[in-house]
Amino acid sequence: MNVLRRFRNPVLMNELKLRMRTKRSPWIITLYLLVLGTVALTFVFLMTGAGSYYNPNETRELFMMLSLMQLAMICFVVPGLTAGVISGERERQTLSILLTTNVSATKLVLGKWLASLSFMSFLVFATIPLYAIIFLYGGVSPVQLLQVFAFYVVTMLGLGSVGVLLSTLIKRTGIATVLSYALVFGYGVGTSVLAEVIREFIRFQRNANNITGPFPVWPDFFHSLNPLFAMMSIFEEGPFRGLRRMAGSKYAALALDPYAIYCLFFAVVTIICLALSIYLIKPVKPRWRRKAATGE
Repeated sequence: MNVLRRFRNPVLMNELKLRMRTKRSPWIITLYLLVLGTVALTFVFLMTGAGSYYNPNETRELFMMLSLMQLAMICFVVPGLTAGVISGERERQTLSILLTTNVSATKLVLGKWLASLSFMSFLVFATIPLYAIIFLYGGVSPVQLLQVFAFYVVTMLGLGSVGVLLSTLIKRTGIATVLSYALVFGYGVGTSVLAEVIREFIRFQRNANNITGPFPVWPDFFHSLNPLFAMMSIFEEGPFRGLRRMAGSKYAALALDPYAIYCLFFAVVTIICLALSIYLIKPVKPRWRRKAATGE
């Protein structure tokens, strides 16, 4: 029981009650499922000719379309949900009160972070029955379905941790929200632009020096950090054929799955952002405590 009490987070429980018991929550979930369900079932109706026949390849396209729609919603909603969790408390002048309670900075940051993502997670996992209907038509493997939802979780946790860090660094919620969206947009566009710039530079150098042989594929690793292309790699689409050709060559040790690269990178980003948020939110930093104890 003592171990369970240590992991109990009163901030998280309080935030969950406030977010889930509002009258808007069931209406938002209903509207979201209604929109996605209408899109999916309309697509199925048009492609089957009122139920006569359905091509598994078209099922795969529908599955990809719904997955990308949900990914776009996650990238659009999560920064706005998390960018004000700490700065909002600061603006309401309640952050100092929270820091003087028995709740540690770790529980405060983790509770706010998880609570802000809870409703978004509920929306995403509420669409599983809709995916199950599409799954009945074939063309999609169970592994791909699991990979897609794991991809959603990793993306939400990563983007949410970035929003919490900006909310800790910036005092104004509006500024933190704008910077969160700008950072997400710049990251999504910048990774692919950087990959293409490097590719064109290598191509120019090869043409100028008359270099022959296989074109290097390592710039594709920057594409694997892009949420869009990383998700497309689940369906064996996107600019990753070069990475697959590396298997069986002398670069086989570098032939990593873009999906694995993306998940590993976002896991590292999540840990770093949360650790920085916990460190920065503490009113007295550990190094200052050591100096005060030694009288320096």
